[in-house]
Amino acid sequence: MSSKLQVRVISPWFAELKTEDAVFSGGIPPEKADALLCHWAPSPELFTFPRAKAWYCSEPPFNFRALQEGTWPRIRSRLAVHEFLWYDHPDPRFRVPHMTHFGELKINPNSDRIERAIAIVSNSGGPPWRRHPNHTYRNRFVTQPEVDLFGRPGWKNYRATWFSRPGPPLNYRGALPGDWPDGTKREMMARYKVAVCFENMYEPYYFTEKFVEAVFAGCIPVYHAHPTVKESVLEGAYWVDPATYGNAPEATLKAALNTDRELVRRQNEGWLANSLGFRATSAEAVFRRIGEILSNPVG
Repeated sequence: MSSKLQVRVISPWFAELKTEDAVFSGGIPPEKADALLCHWAPSPELFTFPRAKAWYCSEPPFNFRALQEGTWPRIRSRLAVHEFLWYDHPDPRFRVPHMTHFGELKINPNSDRIERAIAIVSNSGGPPWRRHPNHTYRNRFVTQPEVDLFGRPGWKNYRATWFSRPGPPLNYRGALPGDWPDGTKREMMARYKVAVCFENMYEPYYFTEKFVEAVFAGCIPVYHAHPTVKESVLEGAYWVDPATYGNAPEATLKAALNTDRELVRRQNEGWLANSLGFRATSAEAVFRRIGEILSNPVG
């Protein structure tokens, strides 16, 4: 019989992962599980499970305005402090970063690239009257003429402002095939010199796969870095930040397209090799940390 912690996982995407001390799997039945982990969104089982449990929330509160189990504050109120794991948890002991990659990856060496920028963005953030200001800010960049925008068909009904007629941005190039596995996205991005890879939300410690995929694709990242991210996980990395150019899309993209891509690639290779902050965002490191918390929930 395995001595590893048996963690039942409820997740829309996750299948199975093993660390040195724990097995995380959606196939472990409740009665045989030592602990329960809800990944992304909570489920009713989270509130009734009798042993160690946690909600690993890897998304901003804005995404949880209307879930089956209630709003963000209501969900939080039903969990103990150690049963809520989040990238910006007020208690650093239960602060767990967003996963950015699985396994070992290498920067795409392709040097034959289009002298343009690419942006792969799932959706526009909804109509203007529901769109978060962070989405509006991002959309100003990804709809620029110098950018080829790929995204789901909802972009065909995009409205830049309240008074705009619905229709795709002029630079919209359609959807990627399938459900955009990382490899497909990176292969498309590797055709371009620059990748606009903003987070959907600009929040403390919120850092996802977007910047990492741009780096592995061998692109020059255009990224709006929150100070907490800039001073931690991104230390040593290279990117072009709109904040340097007055948050002006035209000036930012011009600077990125005029940057030496080889110089960027070399610096970001060093970042990938040496950054402890980046290593902490691998799936293996994230679940190792979660396993430690579930085994010793209050330290």
